[in-house]
Amino acid sequence: MTATTHATRRLQPGTLVITADGEPGRIREVCTFRRNGDAYSYVVETAYGREIWHADEVVLPARDDQ
Repeated sequence: MTATTHATRRLQPGTLVITADGEPGRIREVCTFRRNGDAYSYVVETAYGREIWHADEVVLPARDDQ
């Protein structure tokens, strides 16, 4: 597991995320949890409605202040 993958396991509601193919969305809530308490999947609000995204497929966009 990479540090980037691990960083997407404890996201807060309202966090802006994208998929690897560039679809943007915002975290609504954790859908399912792993046994250690990390998120396994999230409910994500997109332009097409609410979708369930696997935590390993979520990408955090680059910050502007970097």
